Amino acid sequence: MPNQTAPYKAPAAAAAALVALACADASAAGELVLRLLPVLGFAAAMSVLVNFASRAGVFAWAVDRLGRATGRRSAVMVGFFCLCVASTVFLSLDTTAIMFTPLAVVLARRFGFHPAALGLAVVWTANLASLPLPVSNLTNLLAVGGGVFASPGEYIRLAARPAAAGIAVAAAASLAASRRFPGRPGHAAPEAGAGNPPARPTAALAVLGCTVAALLTPVPYWATALVAAGAMAAAVGAEHRRGPARDIATLVPWGALALTTALSAAASLVGVLGGNDVVTQALDGAHPAALAAAGALGANVITNIPAYLALEPAAADAPHALALLAGVNLGPVVTPWASLATLLWADQLKRADVRVPWRVFVGWGLAIAPAAVGAAVLALP
Repeated sequence: MPNQTAPYKAPAAAAAALVALACADASAAGELVLRLLPVLGFAAAMSVLVNFASRAGVFAWAVDRLGRATGRRSAVMVGFFCLCVASTVFLSLDTTAIMFTPLAVVLARRFGFHPAALGLAVVWTANLASLPLPVSNLTNLLAVGGGVFASPGEYIRLAARPAAAGIAVAAAASLAASRRFPGRPGHAAPEAGAGNPPARPTAALAVLGCTVAALLTPVPYWATALVAAGAMAAAVGAEHRRGPARDIATLVPWGALALTTALSAAASLVGVLGGNDVVTQALDGAHPAALAAAGALGANVITNIPAYLALEPAAADAPHALALLAGVNLGPVVTPWASLATLLWADQLKRADVRVPWRVFVGWGLAIAPAAVGAAVLALP
């Protein structure tokens, strides 16, 4: 998992990068802050929400319900993958990384899965299933908001086939990981009615249900997340008869958010100093496959959000923009910092005291990224 000193160095790097950008172009710095603030605020609030939900016993209760519904490990695995896909498509990849990583850990311990099998399935699905809707990935929102697509409906229509290709690769990779990391053979879920089931966390479930519903409305996603985090903290604090405010700051992945800010500011600074012209000239008229490859490479070097911002000038029309999104959405499964979702996933694993070596993540990603991006490009309309 990430170096322990990273969370302390990242905020200083973010501040320095923003100051440098402001010195070069104050308007560009202001625009970047306005674009990133709701994105990172959403991620921070969802981290607080999900971690308080975990404290309330939501995940332990969900695993118990799943175990009593079926005793088949294969059904549990399939059901878990489908939930990860649905969460990513409708609630974003960052939400999936935050919400389903703790659940993967509980499932692995309960049903005898290897933690790496379910853990990798979460991070792969979060990234590879993040193309279908604008809300599925914050890069999609940046593209739709930039005006390159006539409407959200046009984006959804054009992205349908590449999105399906990415999800298919995620399913194949998750199946391969379950066979490579088989866990404890013969371990089965308990029979229905065995033992004392965990108490139903009614208040926490109600907050989560309202959050999901609100995220599907025109209410700004960042506002929904902030209100939901406050409501969940209050509900859990009331249940445990203590104030939760002092815990909130410890539940925010400051290091991951600061690193994303620093890299985005650095990418914008390069663009202001002439990088935008270089990108436009180098990729002007390029085949969509080239733009997708550049997006995947850039995401694994400087993270997907700054990679999209850096290459955005070359995506002059919808087909090229979709190819770029295929690269920055489906490609960042190689380096640990390639997407904010991967950083949030690693943060959740660390909190659960589970270790998936980065060499394992990188090794699998070197095979998965080309397959996913290539499949999506072949499926472009």
